[in-house]
Amino acid sequence: MKYPRDHKNTENTLKIKWYQSISFKLTFVVGFVVTCIFGFFMYVVMKTSQDSLLRELLRSATQLSETVRRSTHYDMLENRRENIYRIIRTIASQKGIEKIRIFNKEGRIMFSTAEEEAGKMVDKKAEECYACHARERPLERLDIKKRSRIFRWGEDKHRVFGMITPIYNEESCYTAACHYHPPEQKILGVLDIVISLKDVDQRREAMLKRFLITAALAILSTCLLIIVFMQKALITPVRKLVEGTEKIAEGKLEHRIDVDTEDEIGILARSFNVMAENLKKAEEEIQEWIRTLEEKVKRRTRELEATQKQLIQSEKMVSLGKLAATVAHEINNPLTGVLTYLRLISRKLSESEGEMKKEDLLRYLWIIEAEIKRASVIVKELLDFARQREPILKEVDINKVLEGALSILSNEVALRNITVKKYLSRVPIIKADPNQLKQVFINIVMNACEAIKEKGEITITTRYDENAGEVEIQVTDTGIGIPEENLSRIFDPFFTTKEKGTGLGLSVAYNIITNHKGKIQITSKEGEGTTVTIRLPVS
Repeated sequence: MKYPRDHKNTENTLKIKWYQSISFKLTFVVGFVVTCIFGFFMYVVMKTSQDSLLRELLRSATQLSETVRRSTHYDMLENRRENIYRIIRTIASQKGIEKIRIFNKEGRIMFSTAEEEAGKMVDKKAEECYACHARERPLERLDIKKRSRIFRWGEDKHRVFGMITPIYNEESCYTAACHYHPPEQKILGVLDIVISLKDVDQRREAMLKRFLITAALAILSTCLLIIVFMQKALITPVRKLVEGTEKIAEGKLEHRIDVDTEDEIGILARSFNVMAENLKKAEEEIQEWIRTLEEKVKRRTRELEATQKQLIQSEKMVSLGKLAATVAHEINNPLTGVLTYLRLISRKLSESEGEMKKEDLLRYLWIIEAEIKRASVIVKELLDFARQREPILKEVDINKVLEGALSILSNEVALRNITVKKYLSRVPIIKADPNQLKQVFINIVMNACEAIKEKGEITITTRYDENAGEVEIQVTDTGIGIPEENLSRIFDPFFTTKEKGTGLGLSVAYNIITNHKGKIQITSKEGEGTTVTIRLPVS
């Protein structure tokens, strides 16, 4: 037994795009989270390292400033400038020191290892002066952090670290014998030391590069480990579940999923296997029930076929008996009339010694002829019903066929004082047998005439239904109508409500229209009239 399968959904399931897979989504999410964590960690480490380097640099610069100040203290007291400048140049010759300058209290550069600056005034808004002169009155005390600054210097615009150290007017300065500074003068000058940060930046960049490589390797390793773990613990079991559902959808109920874990997927796999087992048992039960049902159906069918054959045979016998009785009755009536009038003629001739009025003889012969014609009509209708020959198709104009049928019945219509109204529209030519259609129209119009007891009307309408591609013919009379309970039997052979009739006319008409792949329908209301609608295809 094969269960219905949606091939489109199955194909979409098996051909999932790589970016839609669970493994990619989980790897992406985990990789993103790990990258964010490592990025934050790297930022914290780099920030901490940078702050540590700056603190170390600040400590080193402070020590260097104090070294310069203390080394030159006694020479300053003795005003031995050459010794002071020599000491400063010696210290400035160390690797990493860009320049050392000394400003006086007015901001003039009294000494600089960059000789071109000596004697120049310093802009008080420059970076080395701004910390003290940002306000209207210069500050007398600055903490170490505010005395330091980092800026770019030189042709290559490399970063440098500057440290300004105020030279305060100590007691030994304003009481010295060599020169005199008033005690109220708090600051005598400023010592400015500029240290290169090239080595620091290089070490920082190297550390950042190593950290980035380490972080990338760590992220990649973590993602690979996660992928391997997910592949084994999640992706492979899920794929087995998907394949299992596909197999079950194909009707392979013996398929089982081999997932032996104690997690949710293992529970799902075992539940799936139990479900497949139950489905297989259900399928076997259904198959057994189907086999039993098929045997019962075959046995019942044989019984029904035998019963049907009996019913058909019985129906044939009943129909044959009915046909024989109807034909015998209908033909017996005109034959009885013929026999009666022949006897009457014979008796008249015998009583009058061979003499008989010509008028009476002609009248009797006319009656005999009419009865013989009546028997002939009955036999003809019976033959038409029995033969049911195939129509000989020709190009036919329905309006002309109707006109021909009405011309044949013109005397009958006139004798019954019936008015015929015709509304014949222009309709397409159709393929049909004109003689058979004329016979249908004659039967229908004749039935309408017989349904009208007194003066009445017959309305004939033709039109073309373009949407359905059919020609429609309607014949409506104002006769007595047909009882509702008889409408369902109106086309049955031998069914008639007329005193004289075989009940074969409408049956023959129905067969002819059906053979033309058309439709015939009768609507009627007792006491108001009947409408016969015929629809014939154009092609």
